[in-house]
Amino acid sequence: MLKILHHYNDRFVSKWLVLAMDIFIVIFAFIIATAIRFNLDFRYLDPSIFKYHLLLVCGIKVICFLLFETNVGIIRHTSFTDAKQILKAMVCSTGALIIGTNFSKFSTPKLLDIPTSILLIDFFVSVFGLVVSRILIKYIFDSLSSSFKSDKNVIIYGAGRLGLMTKNALTSGSPANQQKVLFFIDDNQQKTGKSIEGVKVLGKEEAKRIIRSMKYENVEIIFAIQAISTVRKGDITEEFLEMGVPLRIVPPMEDWMNGELNPSQISKISIEDLLDRPSIQINNRLVKDFIEAKRVLITGAAGSIGSEIVRQVLRFDPEELILVDQAESPLYDLETELIRLKNGKKFKARLHVEVGDVTNVSQMGKLFQRYHPQVIYHAAAYKHVPLMEDNPFKAVEVNTLGTEGLADLAVKFKVEKFVFVSTDKAVNPTNVMGASKRLAEVYVQSLNSLHHVETRFTTTRFGNVLGSNGSVIPLFRKQIERGGPVTVTHPEIIRYFMTIPEACQLVLEAGTMGKGGEIYVFDMGVPVKILDLAEKMIKLSGFEPHTQIKIEYTGLRPGEKLFEELLSDKETTLPTHHPKIMVARVSSHNFDEISNELIKLRKDINKMSAREIVQFLKYMLPEYISNNSPFEKLDEVRVGDHQEE
Repeated sequence: MLKILHHYNDRFVSKWLVLAMDIFIVIFAFIIATAIRFNLDFRYLDPSIFKYHLLLVCGIKVICFLLFETNVGIIRHTSFTDAKQILKAMVCSTGALIIGTNFSKFSTPKLLDIPTSILLIDFFVSVFGLVVSRILIKYIFDSLSSSFKSDKNVIIYGAGRLGLMTKNALTSGSPANQQKVLFFIDDNQQKTGKSIEGVKVLGKEEAKRIIRSMKYENVEIIFAIQAISTVRKGDITEEFLEMGVPLRIVPPMEDWMNGELNPSQISKISIEDLLDRPSIQINNRLVKDFIEAKRVLITGAAGSIGSEIVRQVLRFDPEELILVDQAESPLYDLETELIRLKNGKKFKARLHVEVGDVTNVSQMGKLFQRYHPQVIYHAAAYKHVPLMEDNPFKAVEVNTLGTEGLADLAVKFKVEKFVFVSTDKAVNPTNVMGASKRLAEVYVQSLNSLHHVETRFTTTRFGNVLGSNGSVIPLFRKQIERGGPVTVTHPEIIRYFMTIPEACQLVLEAGTMGKGGEIYVFDMGVPVKILDLAEKMIKLSGFEPHTQIKIEYTGLRPGEKLFEELLSDKETTLPTHHPKIMVARVSSHNFDEISNELIKLRKDINKMSAREIVQFLKYMLPEYISNNSPFEKLDEVRVGDHQEE
């Protein structure tokens, strides 16, 4: 029997067979109702008339069954919705019969005159028979198929509406894919001790005692709470991870497929879900007024930051969006994604996708001539510290001269706003990458001192972004998937972290602020110890750090420091209208001096050695002191020269 059931568990009964079953129940129910009405004394029953009564009742009910589609539901998945449809069909059919038979008394009283009392009794008997038959079949099927259900035990954290929807998603579908929900966990004491659809609700401490008792094996917890702070979620996660219980999380409802939760969408909790910071809110009206109906150009559009800026800008209805990147394949992937959204009428903006290099001033000039952008988000950059330490030429060419050329074009074509995406590594730089970005900041900032410049230049500065291309999170994930070891440069190294959407939201809002020349600094929250991050990611993957997955220390990389700063010693901040955005008070620089030096650099850079390029950066930025780098020798020379003076 079980083999047969297993073979047919993905096949469903024909809706016509269900209708035939319902007709049989209706016939039987009408006979029962008639027998009850006459106290089981069939002497009062005229068979020659009864057959017409039975035919009329069946005919009307079949019409209502088809009208309300009571026969199309899958019986093994019978729910309250199916019962409601049956009730609607029965109310409609019984009402029609009562009205019809009462009118028939004036014409053919014997042939179609069914006593109202029989019809009322028949209503209750039929509803009972139709609903109970479905529940009984569902119960039998579940009982027989339980032997080959998934042996995974699930605990749902959250006994609200989302928790109930999660439970129904996990317990429906084919038996082999169904999961057993042991109980709910909820912090609301008014719910604890009660049951929801036969599943008990427990408090957190009681649930932890049951889990510790080893009563259940192969258990996991699913978070089904949306309205919970990240900090609170992190605390709860930490408690259960210490017990060795894996956790998964239900995605936001707007991400559900066709408005329904698919169990495959319930994914493992990621480190991004546990970032210890409250969610960021931006002034959408302010951003919309700034972007709506504008021509917006985004450089580095295919990168992790640039592509998210693209997605968020589209929400505010720009007139045109010009996407520029030199990475062909990622740019193609982004274009494909956006075309799909546009075909789905998710946005109206005209898209222009351009493969281009920001260091090619001639090419960029043609783009400006063609599109005349009004707003620019400049996110194109080389960002990997060790790689740029080995390639100072590319760091300066792209990060500094690329920004300079783009900024000059913005001035020439009277762009309204130029938003430069910078980094915390530009503060007291210890590496080539940070120094190249800092020099770009200096140039962009100095442009605002020129009276004839109509473009407002704004710089945004933030720390590491969780999950961005080449960041530590994807690296750790790959290392864990390979079984380790996970490599950490230093046991005491700390970093500020922000999610990609958070960073881009703040970039958009900061872009609406100020009169130009400001450097906006984001509140990055509490810095995170990279070692703690690695340990938590290992636990989230279901392993024990240092035993099942080793952690190795590789030493600081060239140009790397133990902690990053968002402000230099000479800078202070002032608040803005957004609590997470501050404006840095930085020293101003003379445009002519900076411009003349960069003009000479652009002319000579192809002939300069790596050492000479770094010397130039150190000349322009006295605060640039190399750390853990071969270029530290240049600082010794600089100090020696100063002492001789």
